[in-house]
Amino acid sequence: MTLAVLAVLVYGAVLADAVRRARGIGAIVAEIGLLGLIFLGFVLTRGIEELLPPAMVCLGGAYAVAVIVHGASVDERAPLVAAGLLLCCELATWSVDERLRVAVERAVVRARAAALATLTGGALTAAALVVAVAAAPAGRGLVWTAAGAASAVLVIAVAIRAGRH
Repeated sequence: MTLAVLAVLVYGAVLADAVRRARGIGAIVAEIGLLGLIFLGFVLTRGIEELLPPAMVCLGGAYAVAVIVHGASVDERAPLVAAGLLLCCELATWSVDERLRVAVERAVVRARAAALATLTGGALTAAALVVAVAAAPAGRGLVWTAAGAASAVLVIAVAIRAGRH
């Protein structure tokens, strides 16, 4: 399966979840997401990387509308959505990079895939910690809030460090 197909599948999974959650306005959420999918299509087929941010804004916007309609104050799926957005962007960028047709050793491809997996896992962990801290009742105390925030920063730092290697 190509990287472009994987990027579209990840985008589609996040969009499908947003549409499913949007209750009565699923069609509007789908239209916002489909506009982003068109942008993503131009990125993947024509290599126009400048359209990747608008594609992700559309998907993030569709998700935000679904969350607002759902009425949840803290969304437990937010970490998965964040990881999905990151993974989609990285797969799309990698797909565009492959259009250059430069010979790359398997070790480089494996290292890039491992870095992507580490970065996505780190993003998922960091987002989960942030959601957990946000969902914790205020009565838990400042110490737990500070510990959660410090943990999130530490996980992000580890993910960034792993992404550089």
